[in-house]
Amino acid sequence: SADTYAQKSKKKKSTTDEYFDEGGSLKTKLWYGGGFTLGYSGNSFENFFQIGISPMVGYKITDKFSAGPRVSLVYTNYRVQYGNGVLKANPVSWDAGVFARYKIIPIIFAQIEYQFENGVEGFTIVNGSELEAVRRQRNNFLAGLGYSNSGGSLLGYEIVLLYNTTLPNNVLESPFVIRLGFTYNF
Repeated sequence: SADTYAQKSKKKKSTTDEYFDEGGSLKTKLWYGGGFTLGYSGNSFENFFQIGISPMVGYKITDKFSAGPRVSLVYTNYRVQYGNGVLKANPVSWDAGVFARYKIIPIIFAQIEYQFENGVEGFTIVNGSELEAVRRQRNNFLAGLGYSNSGGSLLGYEIVLLYNTTLPNNVLESPFVIRLGFTYNF
């Protein structure tokens, strides 16, 4: 009897193969999150309804540090009684930016975020018969802390408290931003 041996040529691993291997694949380095907006306010003269989404994607640079983009879209339906009729406006507000997070401990993280905001500041009546949104555009820099709990699974929730460090002094809105949302693989 004769023994037979086969030789297999080894293929050199490229840097791309090493990056996307099982231990450090792009899939394991990305995490996803986001929240939604839902609100209603009304009385016999006006009503205000909002609905929106705010998705985000993070890239884990290290186990504790991640960064990525975040966007937000909010649709508003505003109606006000004016004279014998009703005026309506349906503007869309949006913001886009980038964030960075650092896990202080597994459930507590610090976050900074830059965003460009294109939002609705109020409404005005034009030509006595049309309702128009008064828009604002500004840069915001937010910093704060968050709590994230995945409960031992990949799906979790988060609560984030941020402070807008660049909010102008002449506005009535609070500089604090509270976000509730969900995360996957954070």
